[in-house]
Amino acid sequence: MALTETRPADTGSDGADLAALPSFTPDGFLGSVDHKPIGRMFVGGGIIFLLAGLVIGAIGAVESFDGSGFQIARDADEFAQIWSISRDLAVFGGLVPILIGIGLYIVPLQIGAPSLAFARGASGAFWTWLLGTGLLIVAYLLNGGPGGGRRDFVVLWACSLAMMIGAAVWALIVLASTILGARTVGMTMDRMPFTSWAYFMFSLHAIFSLPIVMGELLLALLRVRYGHLDITETASLTGVLDGVGLAPSIYWLGLPALGVAADVIGAHTGFPILQRRLTMVAITVFQLLAFGQDLVGMATERTIDFDNVLLVVGLLAAPLPVVAILGLGGNSLRQGTLRVKAALVAVLLSGLLLLAATVVSLLGLVEPVMGYLDELFPGSVDMTNSLVLNGTTFHEGIRGLVMAAALLAVIGALHHWAPKIWGRSLAEPMGLLSIALAAGGGLVWGLGEVGAGFADQPWYPASVDTTGGQEAFGVIAILGIALLAGSAALVGGNVVSVVAGRKPAGTSAADWSGLTLEWATASPPPLGNFPAPPIVSSATPLADGELAYDGLTSESDGGAGSEDTSEDDAGEES
Repeated sequence: MALTETRPADTGSDGADLAALPSFTPDGFLGSVDHKPIGRMFVGGGIIFLLAGLVIGAIGAVESFDGSGFQIARDADEFAQIWSISRDLAVFGGLVPILIGIGLYIVPLQIGAPSLAFARGASGAFWTWLLGTGLLIVAYLLNGGPGGGRRDFVVLWACSLAMMIGAAVWALIVLASTILGARTVGMTMDRMPFTSWAYFMFSLHAIFSLPIVMGELLLALLRVRYGHLDITETASLTGVLDGVGLAPSIYWLGLPALGVAADVIGAHTGFPILQRRLTMVAITVFQLLAFGQDLVGMATERTIDFDNVLLVVGLLAAPLPVVAILGLGGNSLRQGTLRVKAALVAVLLSGLLLLAATVVSLLGLVEPVMGYLDELFPGSVDMTNSLVLNGTTFHEGIRGLVMAAALLAVIGALHHWAPKIWGRSLAEPMGLLSIALAAGGGLVWGLGEVGAGFADQPWYPASVDTTGGQEAFGVIAILGIALLAGSAALVGGNVVSVVAGRKPAGTSAADWSGLTLEWATASPPPLGNFPAPPIVSSATPLADGELAYDGLTSESDGGAGSEDTSEDDAGEES
């Protein structure tokens, strides 16, 4: 179904009834045309599977650094399954659907759209993703997946993971179509809020890169199904996701973090980032650099080749756009009025962790650079003493840093837009604790895995004799993953406490909100989002006082098109 052509009449209340209606009817539950319930379902389901993936990942890390033999898994193949399911659930069962859910909810509001383009398609994407995730878990439980011993359920793993990834692409096609075709009057591309622009880049990256991963899964399915890959060799299929799981391609998960950070910093300081186009260019460049991984050759067994021009350029240049956005945000922090809230702390730490990931990834350039010099000047470079991190847990350390950065961006976004999503704010103390666990966990996980890489610990899935310091670094990595799991649990608890809270929905936003268009409507918004199509003439219409509505006079839109925050905020402060 395309965009809603007519807007529902105002109920005269706070809009909460209309906002909740699609969730409690059979049609709304299974095929809602309202983007808000769809976004909430993606977020809720993603938090559950993210927590499961991190817990299983901690178990896998314990097994990997146990040099006395297999204590949890029965053998190396079962260990490969444990490691693989943790990655599948944490990324495509957890972080990606959470990010998609936030985008589906917030972006239409930011661009003034009454709904998503092809809203039923977004609903279908959610149910496809949920079914695929369930089948993925069944496949692993019945001895499928990489390292699995039952051919049919290895095939089921390939099908279900492709279903999950395809659902993510489906939802992001809907989101990109909405951005391109459903913006309100005056909302040009360069006036879009930074979050919407970052999600546009996030969507384009997924649309062009993830189908290649689906193609690799198809090849894996055919090889296993028709006996071209022996059932005893299926552990090699853990490399299928390497195309989107290694730097710089994994930076894709950090794209929404840059846009969310730019918007949150402007809202919490009251001083929007001045260089809009420079910020948007920086986000675009970061997205382009994430294509550095060689995406052309499809194979189910992939060796990571650092002697790749695109890869080297992507790694070398990736820190620059992150530094640019953090610098522009720092100017807003310096000139604005600082309000220390969980949302602001989370996005700042998210940016710093993403920067740390891009900088640490530069260590991977040592091998190709030294090899190039050896080719230019034969015999002048001692390659035996060069730093070689390819094939070690160094890759896992980068993944830990990026995943922590993405989780912090999720925490910041949920705290910032909680009044818009649920009509009430998330608990600040619990939010700050979850931020501390996520930031600390990401740093500790990254330090442990990178340190183990320096000590020549093979990349997962591998279990080796823990000599030479690997065991100490392994304990550090396990602690980091456990801290991230604790952070995800706190985020889930915080959301549940808000959903189950008794405070009536429809309360207005906090007093620091009001720069971009999503804050011009009720919290949570009614069906259709706005009383009439908004008309904007700037990137921050609420801050600039340049918001109007097509067909509504200034006297008639005071209560419907904008929020009167004085009374509600005063009640909240008291």
